Amino acid sequence: MTAGPLPLARVLIVAPHPDDETIGAGALIQRAVAAGGVVRAVFVTDGDNNPWPLRVSRRKWTVTADDRLAWGTMRREEARAALQHLGATADGASFLGYPDRELGAFAARNDRRIPDALTAIVTAFDPTLVVVPSIQDLHADHRAVAIFAHEAARGRDLVTYVVHGTGAHTRVAARLTLTPGERARKLAAIEKHESQLLLSRERFLSYAGEVETFYRSEADILRPDTWLHKWRCKALHGLRVVMRKGCDEE
Repeated sequence: MTAGPLPLARVLIVAPHPDDETIGAGALIQRAVAAGGVVRAVFVTDGDNNPWPLRVSRRKWTVTADDRLAWGTMRREEARAALQHLGATADGASFLGYPDRELGAFAARNDRRIPDALTAIVTAFDPTLVVVPSIQDLHADHRAVAIFAHEAARGRDLVTYVVHGTGAHTRVAARLTLTPGERARKLAAIEKHESQLLLSRERFLSYAGEVETFYRSEADILRPDTWLHKWRCKALHGLRVVMRKGCDEE
């Protein structure tokens, strides 16, 4: 990431699930739009593997494939509504539809489909800034998307965000202090993700804090010659050693 103000003319947000775009970059989206920039968001999954809120919503124990499809469709609409509330356009959202909570397996087996799809989007949109999940995030889907997105955006200005857990202060690239209006709009945009508030309302609304923090590119962490590359191979699936292409045997 280059020093100085974030280049907000053409911003691409990469989100593992619907809601990550608002939680991770709700203020940044508002600032890009206010500056006359264009915002696009790409969602790698539909967040359809969300069984407990789905069971509560449907008042049933067994979750079927049709239930998940309907849930994923609803979450797409929630994401579009949230983007609109933040000032972006609903038609700026792209949905790749890969399996929720299974992205670590894609990274572990070096599956090319997701990074290739993201590369095509980056090439077509030609963003001035790419905003992606961090490898520091505790959620396996976020860590996997961090790997895919860094590859797809190689050579671009890029910052990362953490939703689950806390990023290292030594890697901070930018901190946005929200105005009262920005914070209110971010809060209202989070509320557009109604499906996620059923069981976790307090936690989700707490993401509309006073500051949004972004971290510098993690290309240095993800280089194959670093020890953290080996760590990533384990982190994708918790503590289980992943024996796949690109990962050394322990």
